[in-house]
Amino acid sequence: MGYVRHLYLSSLLHLTFYSGFYLIYLQSLGLTKGQIGLLMGLSLILVALLEVPTGVVADKISKKASVLLSKVLLVPGTLLLYLAHSFSGVLLATLFNSLAVAFLTGAETGWLYELLSRDGREREYPRVYGRLRSFEMAGSFVGAVAGGFLAHSLGMRSAVLLSVPFALLSALILAMIPADTARSGASYGRHLLESFRFLRNSPEVLWLFLYVNLIGLPLTAFTSFMQLYFYGVIASVIAVSWISAGYTLVNGASWYVDFGGRARKTLYRCSPVLIPVLTLLAGLNGYFGFLTLVLGSLVFAQAFKEWQGRFQRAIPDEKRATIGSFYSLFAATLNGCLNASIGWLYGCVGIMKGLVAISLFFLGAGFLALLSKGIRKV
Repeated sequence: MGYVRHLYLSSLLHLTFYSGFYLIYLQSLGLTKGQIGLLMGLSLILVALLEVPTGVVADKISKKASVLLSKVLLVPGTLLLYLAHSFSGVLLATLFNSLAVAFLTGAETGWLYELLSRDGREREYPRVYGRLRSFEMAGSFVGAVAGGFLAHSLGMRSAVLLSVPFALLSALILAMIPADTARSGASYGRHLLESFRFLRNSPEVLWLFLYVNLIGLPLTAFTSFMQLYFYGVIASVIAVSWISAGYTLVNGASWYVDFGGRARKTLYRCSPVLIPVLTLLAGLNGYFGFLTLVLGSLVFAQAFKEWQGRFQRAIPDEKRATIGSFYSLFAATLNGCLNASIGWLYGCVGIMKGLVAISLFFLGAGFLALLSKGIRKV
């Protein structure tokens, strides 16, 4: 199980010092809220377009190689962000970072599940996956805290540059982990067609696609603009960086803790209603935002771990990265459209009023999901 420790360490040491003030950094470059929302939406749409091709490559060549390439691509993406002075510069950085995300999603979880399966420990996957995300959040916490001080003393741009060595260190640690061995012997086109047919003929997997986005989208509507949300309440870059750091700490603890059994399943089934209620409270009062960060993180982490276990069990090894990429394509498209839309909405009516409207919409959709649980297996 040494490879699990290496995965944990790689996630912990991938420090992004600008994560705590990224949106404020973009705003300092002269970007409007609409442009920021457009970039966020475009990033997710680019990931969506690249997901399936990169997923097929991971299944046919190597999931490990795909994850390593993802880490390497973050280096030019971060350097371009450091050099950016306008919307076009940030757009170019976004292209590289989106490609890095596309090579990572699907491949990382498929690689981990296969390694655990070799040891006969696939039942531990939800817990190990949660711990992996927890160490990732711990690294984000350290990066956000340190980044706030770096930005305050050296400037935001310097904090961006200092993130580069840690991306390389994370890649070096991953290189020591055993490679995956399950490969698809079919041609690129045939593998893609077989994966699509599997997906089309699997109502359970299709419902899992829809259900998990119903859980995550309302929380995304809050967290995507969380920095600007709290900056409107406490107008301080270092304070917002500390809030972002606190969020990653709470989020990491939420992933690390595993309720298990009936409690986790109950949260999984009720989360389409619980999460919109929490984001609605954040839209009604700025100080409720802190409650939304804590409870929203806890509910989502438990629900998503339960979902991950069901999702990985429902797909075969040789198609795991590709089907995972189909999911990421679906999720990225929805999230991209959501971020572009709410960026425009928040720019028109303000973040608070916009968040109330979005929360009420998802609350209604969540109630419909609960009513349908008798006919859909969730």
